[in-house]
Amino acid sequence: MRPLLDTNVLVDVALKRPGLHEASGATISWCLNNPGSGLLAVHSLATFSYLVGRAAGPAKAREFITDLTEGTDIARLDNAEVKRALGLPMGDFEDALVAAAAESAGATHIVTRNTADFRRSPVKAVTPEDFVRLVSKT
Repeated sequence: MRPLLDTNVLVDVALKRPGLHEASGATISWCLNNPGSGLLAVHSLATFSYLVGRAAGPAKAREFITDLTEGTDIARLDNAEVKRALGLPMGDFEDALVAAAAESAGATHIVTRNTADFRRSPVKAVTPEDFVRLVSKT
């Protein structure tokens, strides 16, 4: 398994979103316990920093990112991936960037709360709950 974690999964945990942070936390824990397996799109970290920084302060956002990057890899997002994202049949460009980064990095899944927007992604999207079920079977 090589999941790419979407921004909303990270925010669930950092802000302890009720009813959401448990499965997202289990997903992140799996990634950290399997170093080099989990992936992050670099632009997701910027969005995460902005959202969590506004809600809980910039120091909390940076601390979370620091801890997270100790056990995950950053998925490449350069000219080729941006061009690929532009060509994907997805309505939201940010989601297309996530999909292109996931594809380029060899992700097996995109873990997101927003699976509907990834219907046409080249990499299968699953919810954190579904991902936890998948890894519990292996």
